[in-house]
Amino acid sequence: MKPQKQPKQDDGVKSAAYKVFYFICVGLMVCGWIYAFRSYFRHYDSLHPEITWAVPIVREDVAEVDGVFHWDEIVLTSPVSGTARFPRGSGPVRIEKGAVVARVSSGSKEYNVRAVNEGYFVAGVDGLEDSWRYSSLWLGEGELPESPRIKALADGAKVKKDAPIGKIVPQPQNLRFIGYADIVGNLREHIESNRVMVKMDHLDTPSGAEVLAYIDVGHRVKIHMSMPWFPPDLILSRNYKLIIGLGTMSGVSIPETAVTNINGLKGAFVLRGSSSHFSEIKGRVIDGGKYLVTDGLKLGDAVVVDGDTAREGRVKLW
Repeated sequence: MKPQKQPKQDDGVKSAAYKVFYFICVGLMVCGWIYAFRSYFRHYDSLHPEITWAVPIVREDVAEVDGVFHWDEIVLTSPVSGTARFPRGSGPVRIEKGAVVARVSSGSKEYNVRAVNEGYFVAGVDGLEDSWRYSSLWLGEGELPESPRIKALADGAKVKKDAPIGKIVPQPQNLRFIGYADIVGNLREHIESNRVMVKMDHLDTPSGAEVLAYIDVGHRVKIHMSMPWFPPDLILSRNYKLIIGLGTMSGVSIPETAVTNINGLKGAFVLRGSSSHFSEIKGRVIDGGKYLVTDGLKLGDAVVVDGDTAREGRVKLW
């Protein structure tokens, strides 16, 4: 009887091992090509970086303060139930003491409501006249309350006896403001001097306001100020976003991406001739993805746009 042949298992194992070895070699070759390809372009990019130039900039530094106004006020009520009319308008309007600010008709009779003080009159209330007090606004560290805007009564409005018909904000008096501001720039120095420059909006001319009190609340400061003005329209709403001017900063502007850190130093790569050199700078981030440099660069300096990938040495601009 003939002996049976064993399957050539060794040949199968060798074939599988060869295929694995082949694919490993191919994979290594591909990885090598990718690495070489990327290294080439990294080297090319380092020699041909994107360049920008430092341009002049003058920036007004400001701090926005969210807060509320408070003032002294006197509520006027209707003497009878009837129809109200306002001969001086629904306001806000400046009136003299004793002026007729409302007339209420009831049947065939008409009753005058007179101003008890000189000041601003508005025909309406917001419902907070009896509770909006400095003591409740200043104490504590919670967020300041929101107040509804006054809805003025119109001529012909129906009113009830002893119901609020409007209010007088006596003048002259100082308009006071309580608000929270993030500590930015040199805000603390201004506050500690007990005088800050305030604006109603970004287009307004700054005026000096007196700092009456302030307390630190985490990363913010709570401020109580006396305003240098009191426009009548402000009595329509107690909430306001005030602007504190912190002076102007001048220097040059470069993209924020051009700024990098090396060994704990903040700087940018500046071109001198055909070489790139790291230069330490001082300044701060501003809006629009820009960086305002106050020291370390001058007008017209060429800098590398991508500071994180830049290096010192020879570069080719063209």
